[in-house]
Amino acid sequence: DVTEFKLSFGKAYLAPVYDFASKEIVAHSISMCPNLAQQKEMLQMLMDAKPAGAEPILHSDMGWQYQHKAYISALADNGFIQSMSRKGNCIDNGATEQVFGHLKDEFFRGQDWQTFESF
Repeated sequence: DVTEFKLSFGKAYLAPVYDFASKEIVAHSISMCPNLAQQKEMLQMLMDAKPAGAEPILHSDMGWQYQHKAYISALADNGFIQSMSRKGNCIDNGATEQVFGHLKDEFFRGQDWQTFESF
């Protein structure tokens, strides 16, 4: 999933992978545009962090980027099982949305950055 931050310089988008078991963000990408390049960067970080022999399940909503052939292929080629929310069921993403809320409450609210690089 991707979350948006509105800042003085414009918008920034965070695409993290949250591990429900360890409660850690194990991969992420921050971009000024929520595009496929951002997802590829996040996936590369995730692939580099995956333990050998592991077959993790990666859950997401039904966003266009998670249905893109390149995204689906990258997961399959690297031993990930893709899980996707049902259409119109936001409850499936409740845990990730909660992480976004905590992140914004603890890191973002009341702060501002003048440039993307400083953010």
